[in-house]
Amino acid sequence: MTPSEHQGVHARGVRKSFHSAGRRVEVLKGIDLDLLPGEVVGLIGPNGAGKTTLMSCLLGFLRPEEARITFDGLPNNDLTIRGRTGFVPERMNLGRRGTGWQFLRYMARISGVPRDEIDDRVASMLERLGLTSARHASLREYSRGMLQRIAIAQALLHKPDFIFLDEPASALDPNGVLLVRDLINEEKQRGAMVLLNSHQLAEVEKVCDRVLFLHGGLVARAETLRNADRCVMAIRLLSGSFDAITVERIAGVAPTDDIVIVSSETERGVALIVRQLITSGADIVEIRPQTADLEGIFRGAS
Repeated sequence: MTPSEHQGVHARGVRKSFHSAGRRVEVLKGIDLDLLPGEVVGLIGPNGAGKTTLMSCLLGFLRPEEARITFDGLPNNDLTIRGRTGFVPERMNLGRRGTGWQFLRYMARISGVPRDEIDDRVASMLERLGLTSARHASLREYSRGMLQRIAIAQALLHKPDFIFLDEPASALDPNGVLLVRDLINEEKQRGAMVLLNSHQLAEVEKVCDRVLFLHGGLVARAETLRNADRCVMAIRLLSGSFDAITVERIAGVAPTDDIVIVSSETERGVALIVRQLITSGADIVEIRPQTADLEGIFRGAS
């Protein structure tokens, strides 16, 4: 199935409750969401908002009281869907008896990787995750960061169409965080759907196309971080170097606090606006992609 034939993940009315201290606690209160092929969606919110619970319901690990959940039009417990899904949990009990190589070969077999491709696929994934030198070491000898890397490897080695990442950068050093960012972008380019649950707002801003803010068991806010069909940039001007009316005439919008947000269908269009601003006498201090202020939105939604 090609990415253009994928329908993505669709959920309607997801409700889930738990019983605690003799009372019923409703964690999810009727959540609707759509996750499309080739996009990365961030799931953020305060502790206890229901992020991991929602992900577990989507994956079929938990059974909601009410919900309609489909992956490419099929139920989430369909075996073909399971074989096309990759998951990195926040904490993964890998077992410690085997080596990294043995573990990934086992995961490749049960994930449906063709037998004649298993060794090459495992070797490639170990190299991509920086674990080649540790491939024959016992998992009990792995550091926490290495275990996190092997957990990411097992989720991606069968080239899944649906990828669920629950705090994938947990326990990773800065190089590992950058690696996760690159892997997410690679999977997006491949056409996979990626749902990312993370408290690292800066990383969410860098990799996600959209974010969903969970609060009180509901999607309190949904925000688009970047538009696929437009180039939106924030241009910071040197205070006192520009005429606001001239800037508005060129950019189509007035500057606020020395920053003007420009939008065009192409990067060339943005470059033309920048050139016109400079020609008008404005001094440009910074140009950066315009994304939502996740920290500000997080505080407001919480």
